[in-house]
Amino acid sequence: MKNIRIAVQIKKIKNPDGKEILKATVPMHLMFERDFDAGWLKGQLKRFEEEYTKLVANLQDISNQIKSTGGKGKVFLYWKFGDETLKLIKLSENGALFLENMTRYLVRDVGVSDKMLTRCKKFRLRYPDISKVDSNRSFDSYVATFEGGYISAKRREEKKSESENA
Repeated sequence: MKNIRIAVQIKKIKNPDGKEILKATVPMHLMFERDFDAGWLKGQLKRFEEEYTKLVANLQDISNQIKSTGGKGKVFLYWKFGDETLKLIKLSENGALFLENMTRYLVRDVGVSDKMLTRCKKFRLRYPDISKVDSNRSFDSYVATFEGGYISAKRREEKKSESENA
């Protein structure tokens, strides 16, 4: 099955126990030739589904750490978040199956914004070597370097309060 590329969709379904799970599927309108190996596709979907589910769990864990961690070193969690996201991109680029609208699915399944996903991915791409990331710098300061002056709403409010109190 060389040179075949099939778009995958990730659906939320309920398993027999009533628990919501993620299921990899192909679009209903997809047509295959008579000699197409459906068993091969089923195996590939299962593998993709497992990888995607594992990635979502890792991203949720990192996201929770970001929310609960303060101060020095937090920037490494953003880098790690971007690194995990790139793993899914590589899985989609290198395999027979790929995820269309990846950001849409990750926003839904991880529970983060598309901006967070995009910024963490850009951060990781700009700093492929984590040893080049300075733990004393904030993630916002790194984002500012590749977005030309970005300041988070929270930081803008803090600066506003500081200038009013001065």
